Amino acid sequence: MNSLKASILKFVFFLVGNLPFPILYLFSDFLSFLIQNVFKYRVQLVEKNLRLSNLKLNEKEIINIRKKFYRHFCDLALEMIKLDHMSENQIKKSFKINNNELTDKYLSQGKSVILMVSHYGGYEWCVALDYYLKHKICAVYTPLKDKAFEKVIFDSRTKHNLNLIPRYSAIDDIINLETSNKKFLYGLVADQSPQIRSKNYWSKFLGIKVPVFTGSERLAKKLDLPVVFGKMTKPRRGRYEMNIELIADKPNDYDDFEITEKYLKLVEEQIIENPIYYLWTHNRFKHRKTN
Repeated sequence: MNSLKASILKFVFFLVGNLPFPILYLFSDFLSFLIQNVFKYRVQLVEKNLRLSNLKLNEKEIINIRKKFYRHFCDLALEMIKLDHMSENQIKKSFKINNNELTDKYLSQGKSVILMVSHYGGYEWCVALDYYLKHKICAVYTPLKDKAFEKVIFDSRTKHNLNLIPRYSAIDDIINLETSNKKFLYGLVADQSPQIRSKNYWSKFLGIKVPVFTGSERLAKKLDLPVVFGKMTKPRRGRYEMNIELIADKPNDYDDFEITEKYLKLVEEQIIENPIYYLWTHNRFKHRKTN
């Protein structure tokens, strides 16, 4: 059954991946209409998240952002599949990285780097970072429970030389990698909602007090690795840029949670700048504190 499901998924990926971009975006518009108006996929959650945030939106603005968000959401999902069938030159026409000199500087110093990104803009295009940066690229990810879908997605995301590290063993795996002669850029997406534990760190995100991941900061301090942020922008449909900005050069010079707070502030700033491109279908505020 799993092999049949995987074969069907691969066939769908093949069909979508070979669509010309103009047709791909027509399909995206149609898909956006379906999931909003027919299937209503997480529409209530998207609107709830926008209302809870400190963006101070009226109802008309919320509906307008929601409509534009789903268009972007469908674009990104289809582009992720399209990436499977794109060459390095084709990718570089759609995705640009600014200030990669910053990470190159650390490589020349014999240092690995932690790259913190968020579910914003063209974050899925980060699977192609190997074409832009001199470090070996690793990304921490959450394996899917569906084994057939997991295999297809894993193969898709590693197509462009990205190495994936399961988040359940990430700290041990990265510590082991740091004992090798190679230097890595470790990509972590840290704006999701962690499980509630007794030792959770809570902070305000978009005006709401929520538990936040601190693994990137703890890892940076343990291994004394510099931390950078990938700020994503979308100048126009089908075009993405990432600007690399420094968060911490010497992480152990920072107080506990200061690096995490700097990261959250940078994520907030890009959302406030243009909220359309954030992943509002994620239930970011499910564990919020009301006091």
